Amino acid sequence: MKLDPKRVGVSLLSMICWIIVSWANAEAQEITLRDDFESGTLSPIWTAKKMPASAFRFVATPTRTGKSAIEIRVAHGDKQEIGGDGQLTERAELREAPEVRMHMGMESWYAFSFFLPEDFPIVGTRLVIARWKQSFSDPSKDRSPMIALRYMDGKFMITVARNRGKRILYKEEADLRNRWVDMVFRILPIADQGGILEVWKNGRQIVDYAGALGYREDASEIYFKIGLYRDRMTVPMRIVYDRFRRGSSYDAVRPADTK
Repeated sequence: MKLDPKRVGVSLLSMICWIIVSWANAEAQEITLRDDFESGTLSPIWTAKKMPASAFRFVATPTRTGKSAIEIRVAHGDKQEIGGDGQLTERAELREAPEVRMHMGMESWYAFSFFLPEDFPIVGTRLVIARWKQSFSDPSKDRSPMIALRYMDGKFMITVARNRGKRILYKEEADLRNRWVDMVFRILPIADQGGILEVWKNGRQIVDYAGALGYREDASEIYFKIGLYRDRMTVPMRIVYDRFRRGSSYDAVRPADTK
């Protein structure tokens, strides 16, 4: 069969364009973010939609790096909603802005540091201090966060959720108050087998999980949140965050003074 040079040229050009577009899309998935909370105003990478206007402030002490950090406070009655389990909840959380959110099948590395003050109350009910949520279109199907950091009854836990239910990957009896805790996460969310979650705490790996991560029926969009999410209670709480990073590798996001 005789080949038409013009058609071959068009096909070759189409293939080159496809390769360039595919490469560009792959590059677009790699989102690099950083916030040391130094400016005194909220960075555009965050939205405070789920936070009372008075619930956060910039503080000069304590800090993990630089001259300031962000303190988030939750009080009785703040942003009350019914949780997925039917219980009344309260929250004060910053979440990633829509423009920078990750999606299912997209690998990301995250790092942040948190500080619980010496007077932080130890409670035996639900308390989440950071989480990754998968977006959903049906409010009646609000589910547990895909990944959550929990601190309940003096126990620090990391949980994952998927169609098969929630699972505790790490549990440690620890008083985390009055010290900085550095966290690093490698996340590859895939609802079926193939997902990855690796976690480091203060430079030591504590989670090495491979398997389903997320929900098949929900939307692809995933958003990260820092702050306090808890069952309804009267006692106020505050937590401090500093040195947020998102990048393409462990070395790109980890604190310089950890391994």
